Amino acid sequence: MATLVQILKGRDDRYALQTSLIERYKAPLVSCTMNIPGPHKNSELIQASFDKAMEAFIQRNQGVLEEVSNQQKETGPERYFIVLGGTNLQALKRRLAFFEQVYPIGRWLDLDLKDRDGKAITRTDIGLEPRRCLLCRRPAKECARSERHSLEDLLAITEKELMLFLKIM
Repeated sequence: MATLVQILKGRDDRYALQTSLIERYKAPLVSCTMNIPGPHKNSELIQASFDKAMEAFIQRNQGVLEEVSNQQKETGPERYFIVLGGTNLQALKRRLAFFEQVYPIGRWLDLDLKDRDGKAITRTDIGLEPRRCLLCRRPAKECARSERHSLEDLLAITEKELMLFLKIM
C-alpha cells in the first residue's frame, strides 16, 4: 500500500524522470501509467493488466514510439516512450485518447503526451471532453473532488473490470 507521501513523491519522481528523458532524447515523450483509486496503486492484478495493455499499445504504435523506460513501483507501473521524428503530436494525442476510450481497460490507463519542451498536450487541446467517472458519466475530476462515490465502489468496479479483462485477453 502506498502512503500519501509516497504517492506525492511518486508524482514528483515521474515529473523528474519525464523531464530527464525529454532532455536526454530531445524528443516528445509518452508516459503510460494506471488510474487506480485509493492507496493500493500496484498489485499482481494491476501489474498483469498493465503489462497486457502495454503489449497491445506497443503493437499499435510500432514505428511511432520507442520504449525507453519500464518501472514497477509500489505507486504503480510506469512505462515511457519517446516519440519518433516526424510524428504529428496532435494526431498522436488523438490516437492515445482513442486507445483510452476503446481499449477494454482504457479508462484505467493514463497515456500522457509531452512535447519536446515538456508541455503536456491535453485532451482539451485536441477538442475532447475531460475523462468520465468510472461509475457515472460525469467528469471524473468533478466526482473525485466532491467524493461523490465511495472508495469501496470505485475499488470494486476496478477489480471487477481488471479481472474480467485478464480473463478475456
